[in-house]
Amino acid sequence: MREINNFIKDKKINFKKLEEFGFELIDNSYYYHTSLLKNQFKMSVKINLDNSIFTEIIDTETNEPYVLYLIEKRSGYSEKVYKAYSEILAKIQKECFEDEIFKANYTKEIITYVENKYGDELEFLWEKSPKNAVVRRKSSNKWYAVILTISKRKIGLDSDEIIEVINLHNIAEKIEKLIDYKKYFPAYHMNKKYWCTICLDRTVELKEIYKLIDISYKLAK
Repeated sequence: MREINNFIKDKKINFKKLEEFGFELIDNSYYYHTSLLKNQFKMSVKINLDNSIFTEIIDTETNEPYVLYLIEKRSGYSEKVYKAYSEILAKIQKECFEDEIFKANYTKEIITYVENKYGDELEFLWEKSPKNAVVRRKSSNKWYAVILTISKRKIGLDSDEIIEVINLHNIAEKIEKLIDYKKYFPAYHMNKKYWCTICLDRTVELKEIYKLIDISYKLAK
């Protein structure tokens, strides 16, 4: 089988939806089989629990793998096979995968916390910055959290490592006490008097971030 990597970029698998789609779990891998071009070919898709994905097309007449659809300059019949193959993959992606812009476990935990407690979801407002999002309070339409993907150097650290951070609102006196340039930083790209930036890399405990989210939410009334 052939592994496909670009299929899962910035996506996460919803395993429940895989089963609803028709995938079958066998030995820790999900399998899906379908026919192409009026049963002339059989297409198989294998998805492992580590998110690796493999596909294969079998010519039902010869029972041998069909590979001509993989060549760069397809035409005629191979193009038809490739089109049918691509349509199946697109349908699987649409129905069984969800966007996963943020990768850090801390970020995922925070997103879940906000969704469960306040019912608010991420809003991606900037086309040129697709990995940055805001969360706003429904009753006031005001932001109370901003999640960003930036270089550590943007907040004054001596590194070009790309990290995920959260900006949170607080009263000026509290912000002044929090800022230590180790765990809490002056807000990136926001009013530094009322906002601070926290790296989502375990330097600050989740329960403390949750408390600060709650404060920021209240201030957004």
